[in-house]
Amino acid sequence: MSLEPVQPEILNEDAREGLIILCDHASNVIPAGYDNLGLEDHHLEAHIAWDIGAAEVTRKMCELMGVSAVLAPVSRLVIDCNRELDAHGLIPAVSDDVKIPANSDLSAAAMQARVQAYYDPFHAAAARLVKAHLDAGKVPLVVGMHSFTPEMAGEVRPWHAGFLWNRDPRLAQAMIGLLERETDLVVGDNLPYSGKQLYHTMERHGAAHGLPQTTIEIRQDLLASPGNIDAWAALMADVLDECMSRPDLTAIKHF
Repeated sequence: MSLEPVQPEILNEDAREGLIILCDHASNVIPAGYDNLGLEDHHLEAHIAWDIGAAEVTRKMCELMGVSAVLAPVSRLVIDCNRELDAHGLIPAVSDDVKIPANSDLSAAAMQARVQAYYDPFHAAAARLVKAHLDAGKVPLVVGMHSFTPEMAGEVRPWHAGFLWNRDPRLAQAMIGLLERETDLVVGDNLPYSGKQLYHTMERHGAAHGLPQTTIEIRQDLLASPGNIDAWAALMADVLDECMSRPDLTAIKHF
């Protein structure tokens, strides 16, 4: 089985402002021919299909800051761009106890077709933006934009936002410190889950190049209106503006 490659959405491709936003769970689109992966429509509006509000925050930040971004074009249920190619959850058969019928017993050829059509174009676009910044003499901050469901597996999640990291703590700790200084938000450090487990996009396009990187997680109920999205985008833009002015956060360093 072969599929035509689907290019991700790229915002401000020619910008070299020192920040690249990668939104790998931006979309809940299931391409034609997949019959919704055997799911009901309401499943595709839920958190299992995408990071609700993350794409809108990304677009607003790019509008405010003039920075570059890449947004994945299909649902994480088709293929999850934030997973290694050999990861169990790359094409999930179950998500939050919901079975994904069309993802069961996929052949190696069918899986590879999805990789080539949807996964590879997203990561190729991200790699091009990183290279273009470095070629221009700019060390970019690399940020993953995610959102998280307020409750998971019976656990109520109290954090308003969280910042994930693996080996390089620079950007996550800087953003956490600024938010704790300037706001009364409940901020998670490697919460609601840890970048030491789920961090592929940031590892590949940030840490592998020695670039400061973090994944931003915002609780989805706080992104339920255009006004809330605008407010979170403005807040993240303000914090990142300050980070982009710091020499310790605009330097290549391998951990």
